[in-house]
Amino acid sequence: MRDDLQPGSLFPDFSLPDTQKEMVTLSEFMEGMPTVITFNRGNYCPKDRRQLFNYATDFQPELSVNYCKLLTVTTEPRLESIEMRNGVGALWPFLSDQEGKLLQELDIADESEHRHGPVFIPTTFILNGDRTIYKIYNGWWYVGRPTVEELRMDLRAILSQQPGWEYHKDWGMGSEKFLK
Repeated sequence: MRDDLQPGSLFPDFSLPDTQKEMVTLSEFMEGMPTVITFNRGNYCPKDRRQLFNYATDFQPELSVNYCKLLTVTTEPRLESIEMRNGVGALWPFLSDQEGKLLQELDIADESEHRHGPVFIPTTFILNGDRTIYKIYNGWWYVGRPTVEELRMDLRAILSQQPGWEYHKDWGMGSEKFLK
């Protein structure tokens, strides 16, 4: 992984096509909200499918109410990305880095085995709303990938730093002051 990709540093902005062929830019997608980005090998990898299925089943229902976002980047072509997204029941965007350019730019590819080309290292980044890296998970081994509970704890830690984390009685019923 690139040396500058460390907790506390700014994650690079990028644009990739989603399953509908629309270009998605990370900073625009995030809209200032904490975001989990998973970089996965693809539908052929049972570890990727298991990880994303867990997120679809147990984490996805919370996304709309916890002011956080989830994004998956895969090396699969569009149709395989659609198959993977639908197969795990995901509603969040899947972006295709079919040629692996972004993954190679981020240096999350092992290129030591020349017979098979680069082997991409499943990596999950937890980002603050300003794209600052909060935490990185190296998922080479399945147990290195964050569980749903770990994602909750990471996002709680990020959100607890927001000025409106604790309720103040002068706010009334509106939570919109939390997001300002």
